[in-house]
Order: sequence, then C-alpha cells, then structure tokens
Amino acid sequence: MPDIGTATIVYDDPDEGTTEREVENDNLVYFDDHWLIKVDETDEGDDVVRRIPRERVHHVERSIDELEKKVEGAIEQAKEQFGWWS
Repeated sequence: MPDIGTATIVYDDPDEGTTEREVENDNLVYFDDHWLIKVDETDEGDDVVRRIPRERVHHVERSIDELEKKVEGAIEQAKEQFGWWS
C-alpha cells in the first residue's frame, strides 16, 4: 500500500481543551460542516468516527502532494460522472 501521508488537526475538545491529533490522511475528512476522524474500529471491522464541528477546529495541516492527488481524483471523477473528457 502506498504511503498516503498524515494530517494534523488542532481542535477544541470539551473535556481535554485544545487538542492536536495526527492521523493518516485517509482517516480525516470534511463533510457536512464537520471534520470526521477515524478514532477506532469495532471488533466487527466497522469504523468508529469522531465528528468535530468546524467551529471547534483551529486548523488542519496536510501534505500538499496528497491534497493535490485528492483534488485531481475528484476532478477526474466529476468528468467521468458528467461525461466530460480531458
């Protein structure tokens, strides 16, 4: 499996105060005004995800190379979906 890099998110946790967490890039996504972080996995193999409202997030850092790949992939997927060709 290729190295996907890591991401760092700094956010306010109600119990722990300002928290910095480093995760694999694939385990951190932004969706529906929340950052979602995979924090664990159940015995059945299901992901356990923590939802952090965007208002509590100070910043997120990712490798540019990985971000560029994700953006390029999303553009290619949209082109295929709508029948656009490069």
